[in-house]
Amino acid sequence: MKSLTDFYFRVRPLLGLLLLVLTLLAFPGCGKKPPAPPVPPRPVQVAQAFTSDVPVYLENFGNLFSPNDVDIVSQVAGKIAAVHFSEGDEVKEGDLLFSIDPREYQAALDRARAALAGAEADLKLKRQTVERNRSLLAKNLISQQEFDTLQTEVEAAAAQVKLDRAAVEQAEIDFGYCSITAPVDGMTGKRLVDPGNVVVANTGAVLVNIKSVDPLYLDFSLPENDLPQVRKWMAQGGLAVKVSPTGDPGGPYPGDLELIDNTVDDSTGTIALRASIPNAEKKLWPGQYATVQLVLYTAKDAILVPVAAVQLGQKGMYLFVIKDDNTADLRDDIEVGLGEGDNLVITKGVKAGERVVITGQLGLSPGAKVQIQDGDGKPAGQSKPTTASD
Repeated sequence: MKSLTDFYFRVRPLLGLLLLVLTLLAFPGCGKKPPAPPVPPRPVQVAQAFTSDVPVYLENFGNLFSPNDVDIVSQVAGKIAAVHFSEGDEVKEGDLLFSIDPREYQAALDRARAALAGAEADLKLKRQTVERNRSLLAKNLISQQEFDTLQTEVEAAAAQVKLDRAAVEQAEIDFGYCSITAPVDGMTGKRLVDPGNVVVANTGAVLVNIKSVDPLYLDFSLPENDLPQVRKWMAQGGLAVKVSPTGDPGGPYPGDLELIDNTVDDSTGTIALRASIPNAEKKLWPGQYATVQLVLYTAKDAILVPVAAVQLGQKGMYLFVIKDDNTADLRDDIEVGLGEGDNLVITKGVKAGERVVITGQLGLSPGAKVQIQDGDGKPAGQSKPTTASD
């Protein structure tokens, strides 16, 4: 009897295990976890990579300034009789700006002309005297010394005529200075003297400033490391620039590189450059701070994608491309070039025509299914519902 009891206790665990196995075989669904629900497609917006000719440029900052910046000063003393312009006027070369009372200088001119006329009459008389005495010298009726004296008087009279003629020319110049004209085309600034004021000649007192505004110059600098390629491309036919003044939405404005300075600034390691910017419509102004792009050449058929498509990760720049089966493909080996407006040049990793994700990258993983939406958040291809306000 004891042996049967021992046998029962030894096989009882095995009987329980066997009963469990039979139960699982009878009800196979009870031992498995339910399958996970499928991950819904992730909503994304996409744009197509495209090709375009893109300028390759170097960028920096500079200031616009006038090629002709002229301070107008008086070259004769006198009272300002009249002002012939308004502040801020555009003037042309030769336009009358100020009139100085000319009466004093007219009188000086008249005196100089009278003195010249007297000197010319005296010279004429002395020359006639020499000719009359030439025959007397031949007949030994006067001495050679007397004749030489007459000739010397002619030479002295001729010198006096030259002196008086120069005085007339100086008086004419001074009289002309009474009418102060614009030496260049440009825009006038503030008038710094009023009619009735007395001005003094050549003291540096500025009457008004004139700045030419078409064209304008823009001075900027680049690192000396850029100098070899700038000289290379300039030697092949000149370089264009694009100028965008701060706060001006109308730019960029085109121009041309005019000058590469003849030395590198050893204190900054930069080279100075100057561009000329046409400004016929007067949209630019001297003194403006501007961004300048020096265009070296144009890259043909460059591949571009929207800026929003390119993301920064731990390994560098990356983006997602949507394949034909609407799954995401991670491109983490791309190379990004210059920007062009709202787009970036992709030099490696994307082909023209591929669809790149511009919205919805967060949480997107390689191979994930996506649902492409339009800009209204609707699946692509669905039209926006019409409302009474549309």
